[in-house]
Amino acid sequence: MAGVTETVRDLIAAYPCGYPNRTEALHQILVVLGSGYEWRNGEAVARAEDGRTCAQMHAQHTYSPEQVALYREYGVPIEEEFITGVCGAEDLRSRADELAVTSGPLRHGPYQPGTGLLFLEVPDDATAEWSLAAGEIAAVVGPLWVAGTDQAKAFDAALTPAQRSYVSGQRQAARERIEALYGRAVQ
Repeated sequence: MAGVTETVRDLIAAYPCGYPNRTEALHQILVVLGSGYEWRNGEAVARAEDGRTCAQMHAQHTYSPEQVALYREYGVPIEEEFITGVCGAEDLRSRADELAVTSGPLRHGPYQPGTGLLFLEVPDDATAEWSLAAGEIAAVVGPLWVAGTDQAKAFDAALTPAQRSYVSGQRQAARERIEALYGRAVQ
């Protein structure tokens, strides 16, 4: 099985536009519910091998010349990748080894607090390397959870009172779990 750095490197190499640094990749692997990763034999591993890359997706999702002309006629900005089919972060793909050990900012708010997130469910048999990686991403996510983000506020605003009550309970359980695992310093 691959260790943390190899797993992060592989994710960055496959999807540099989504995960341009170690922090973004660890967030996807350990914080995002339904990310396709699970704990197995003490390591976070992909549930299924997926040989696809974002390069293939970019190539498949290009606009036709007619669509480009129409968007431009109406003044709608179009990112170059939708015209050329080339990933906007293609230059990062060859730097995956370096980026796999380079922390960086989350470009968006963290995934919503809740139960069942891998970094909150680190198994007793987790390798030291994966346990450290879970603590590393907890130190990023915990303070953002406490501070709240515009994304979380917008999410809350769209909920019914019953949904908001449920989400509030999930957040509280996640905050209690993060403090129990990583201490108050991450909050």
